Amino acid sequence: MKAIKKEKNFDCLAMKRDLQAKIYAETSNMSFDEFHAYLARRLKNSPFVRRLAAHMVG
Repeated sequence: MKAIKKEKNFDCLAMKRDLQAKIYAETSNMSFDEFHAYLARRLKNSPFVRRLAAHMVG
């Protein structure tokens, strides 16, 4: 059986690298406490985390 190859409209690895570079640029000069606050803000505003928390609560 031969696999069907589809044209890619989305490059997951390129997106991951771009996001990592963006986060590094935003956080590379932060102290530990600043970085901790940055992560807390990002998690607080994350739609994914809100949905996950809603499922955990019931």
